[in-house]
Amino acid sequence: MAAHTVSGQGIHLGTMESFLAALDSAFQPFDMEGDALRQLHALKQLSRPVDKYVSEFRVFATRTGLTDVSQLIHLFRQGLDSDITIQAIRQGPDNNLQVWIEAAKQEEEIICMERIYLGRCQGRNPEERKYG
Repeated sequence: MAAHTVSGQGIHLGTMESFLAALDSAFQPFDMEGDALRQLHALKQLSRPVDKYVSEFRVFATRTGLTDVSQLIHLFRQGLDSDITIQAIRQGPDNNLQVWIEAAKQEEEIICMERIYLGRCQGRNPEERKYG
């Protein structure tokens, strides 16, 4: 008997696991790597904490299957807020994505400390930060 059939005696769906697997595969993107690459190109920090941006970036980067470090760094920099990108570039990180991530985190901390001093950033914990 097929997993999902219709006969004179009714509908036979098979096991719940096979039904859910068929449902998942029916709604998967046709080109999962291409879809992840489009999402990676569209990903922006948008004043969110760098840690949250990095988490999303890593998920999409893994799904794309990209291995070219220069391309990954370019995409990472493109999505960062411009003030953080400019300051991170001044650190002169090498061709290593993890070094870029650390530079962005450090610059976010410096920028937030400056804004706290000026009264425009609330929250010392990155998850609680709100920029004004």
